[in-house]
Amino acid sequence: MLIFGGIILIFLLFIYPFQDIKYTKKAKETGNWEEKRAYFLFVIKSEWFLTFLILIGAAALSVSWTEFGLKLPNENTSELVGMFFGFIIGVLFLVFVLFRLPFYKKRMDKQTKNISFLAPANKKERNWGLALSVTAGICEEIIYRGFVIFYLQSLPFELSLPVVLVLSALIFGFGHIYQGWKGFLLTSLLGFVFARVYVMTDSLLIPILLHIIIDARFFLMTKTKEQES
Repeated sequence: MLIFGGIILIFLLFIYPFQDIKYTKKAKETGNWEEKRAYFLFVIKSEWFLTFLILIGAAALSVSWTEFGLKLPNENTSELVGMFFGFIIGVLFLVFVLFRLPFYKKRMDKQTKNISFLAPANKKERNWGLALSVTAGICEEIIYRGFVIFYLQSLPFELSLPVVLVLSALIFGFGHIYQGWKGFLLTSLLGFVFARVYVMTDSLLIPILLHIIIDARFFLMTKTKEQES
């Protein structure tokens, strides 16, 4: 697992982020659907491929998938799960109301400027964006939380849990470097939050759901050109 995991980690740090930049650069420059579709396909195919590669490799090396958080939350988190879903419902309702207010929409447009090139122009593009959100929620949690945290904790030298969580968050953030340094900082922060939830619940279930909701929000809340006309 040390060698296998090292190869995966090298790919995540030195290859994958720059492939992302390659595809997003074209989409940003042209803004046309074909380039955006190429980016969507790249992310969906590559993340599912890498996820299956990690899971198959782990099975071949006799590492249980439960070590990557693929299990139900522990019994002590039932109250946390209830609070989480209540919080999500409240946030979604609040965001729905706020998006009706011009000043809030303007603020959100500013915050999402670094990924504005992915804004859906029509229903078809929105559906692609939602497929991307589901893929990112499932695959990135398995890759960056389940696998990376497991690997960092399995190194020959011991790292404290806070250090492991910070490192995993920074690796996750660097995977989104195509969003610029502000995007890197924001996704690193989100990565740390996801990692903390994962550690607290001993399961990737809640981080996956939270990740999907956050990513899907952009595609669901952004008005398409069809809606604006």
